[in-house]
Amino acid sequence: MSEATNQCSFSDLIQSDLFTFKIGEEQKVFVAHSAAIAATSEPFRALVNGGLKEAETRTAELKDVEPEDFARFLEYAYRHDYTVPSWVLDESIETTKIVEQEHDSMPESPAGPAQPGITSTRNPFGGSPVGHTAAASPPGPRGTSSPVLTEKKNGEVLPPQYMKTLRSNFQKRFSLNTAPIDYLLDDFEPKSNSAANQDFTSVFLAHARLYTFADMRLIHPLKELVLYKLHKTLMNFQLYNQRVGDVVQLARHAYDHGFDRSKYGRMDELRLMVVEYMACEVEIVGKHAMFMALLEDGGEFVTDFWRIVAKFLP
Repeated sequence: MSEATNQCSFSDLIQSDLFTFKIGEEQKVFVAHSAAIAATSEPFRALVNGGLKEAETRTAELKDVEPEDFARFLEYAYRHDYTVPSWVLDESIETTKIVEQEHDSMPESPAGPAQPGITSTRNPFGGSPVGHTAAASPPGPRGTSSPVLTEKKNGEVLPPQYMKTLRSNFQKRFSLNTAPIDYLLDDFEPKSNSAANQDFTSVFLAHARLYTFADMRLIHPLKELVLYKLHKTLMNFQLYNQRVGDVVQLARHAYDHGFDRSKYGRMDELRLMVVEYMACEVEIVGKHAMFMALLEDGGEFVTDFWRIVAKFLP
């Protein structure tokens, strides 16, 4: 989250005026609250609230970004996170492994005896029913079915042991059901693959394009968030031979659209991540025709890649 965002309350954000963006070659229209946009970075603050023509007309055109990528940026502007794109089924690859949701692949457990004080209600977000703890009645004295209130001289209505039980029940009564929150946050989490026909090219490129967008607009917290999500995706990515091309496409984007090394030799962070990953998987990617074609194209990728690999050569 940027410093500017910290200074913008939700009340100020939601009551700010609307700003219109026309995105991509097709000029797709997006309308957002100006305070949400201005809070993301200084360049956007200047665009929305500065002395530019766009600030006067409350309209801006951004032709260098795709609508789907700008939609993720807007999601970040409002929610400080963005939904992870989905992989695409590669129908050119035949596989007998069927990818199913975890709850479909697991056998259903037989219904056991109901637990005292637990009631089950339908989960509006799908999945398992949500359990709620019913209010328990304080235990009564031995031989009675309900507690007996006794007056004491000091004004206490219930004995200490009953007060302890009552307080314990009260503390448990209104515990938060996190199912709706978990359901929403699940879309933000990077997913792993489990079969060779799961094409992750769209996943990798969506992260990479958003990184480039954030880099050009100086949205540093978004850059860090993208790198975190992409790194987690690569860490959990099963690199089948059929999926080497997905990673090569990621590398091509990083080197076609990223910044070259600085005069001090510092690499762009996205490029560094991609090169280090491919070096870790060199035994697989090194035999692939698409990787060889990437090497034949030359450029800084070749130098960066071999610098990493050379550090570990005997």
